[in-house]
Amino acid sequence: MRWLVFSILCVLPTLLIAKQESKTIDDVYKLSPYIYDVKGMGNWKVGSRAGQVRLVITRTNKRDEMFLQWVQWNDKGPELIRSTVAIKEIQLAGRFKVDYIRRETIDGRRQIVLGLENLHDKSTSRAIIHVQDIGLYSCRIE
Repeated sequence: MRWLVFSILCVLPTLLIAKQESKTIDDVYKLSPYIYDVKGMGNWKVGSRAGQVRLVITRTNKRDEMFLQWVQWNDKGPELIRSTVAIKEIQLAGRFKVDYIRRETIDGRRQIVLGLENLHDKSTSRAIIHVQDIGLYSCRIE
């Protein structure tokens, strides 16, 4: 009888809390093992629509690939992905690994700056990415 009371008072609430702990845990389990990093990089707004721009980095032993996503938000939070684009300029320039990610103000505009390590010769570069609109960006590698 004591065991039954203990179970009801202690174990059952713990199970219920664990079940309600996260509404998004299933989404986390769905993530590809290639996704190495996801960073929110700023906000966007077009008319009445608004959301967040995020940088997604996938990693294999051959190279990192970088993508920008425009996530639309509503009053309750993230709603849908409006656009996803590969940052092709980086992939075409060589095999790189991202060393750092940061936001910088360059020429009076907020930019995404990626530190890149060339996996072939270990040289370093910077990719400066300017988000222009939903699905549009420019990229300069220095």
